[in-house]
Amino acid sequence: MRQIIQAAVYLRISQDRTGLRAGVQRQEADCVALAARLGVEDVPVFVDNDVSAFDGRQRPGYQAMVNAVRRGVTHIVVWHVDRLYRRPRELEDLLDLVEQYPIRIEAVRGGGFDLNTTEGRLMARQLVAIAAYESGHKSDRVKRANRRLAEQGRWHGPARYGYGPGGVLIPEQAAAIRQMADRFLAGESLRSIAMWLNHWG
Repeated sequence: MRQIIQAAVYLRISQDRTGLRAGVQRQEADCVALAARLGVEDVPVFVDNDVSAFDGRQRPGYQAMVNAVRRGVTHIVVWHVDRLYRRPRELEDLLDLVEQYPIRIEAVRGGGFDLNTTEGRLMARQLVAIAAYESGHKSDRVKRANRRLAEQGRWHGPARYGYGPGGVLIPEQAAAIRQMADRFLAGESLRSIAMWLNHWG
């Protein structure tokens, strides 16, 4: 008897600087098309936008997808398996789930594999080891580059209030910061300054 496929799509992108969700929308189009080829229409979609899978942050979309697996989802469709997990610990948690709920991973890039088989688990562990290495290597490069910029007295890191990208001063915000400093030095309380900020601009 042919297995009834119940699929769910999981989408994730680590950074969305614009907030327009363009990255996850591109993933969704490809994943929904793959689900349709598997014979599943109106597939539920779970999303973690602007969320890294390497730094240990909570992923509400991922947790909702896991709950869907407990309710009977048999296939998880992703753009690439590194969208699903990038740390070995996360994969092992997923494999623990597989002990109770059979799951097959279907990826737009890289193909599919069955986590219920020894070969599928081996492939998954190899891929997550590579993903963890790449994430750690990237983190080392970014830290080294930022340290070098700091040593040179140059701008590094994300823009903060008062500054735009690249350290460009935003005059209106800079004026508010100067007023805050002046008020504080004049003895005004932080609570009072916070209330002023709520009505500033």
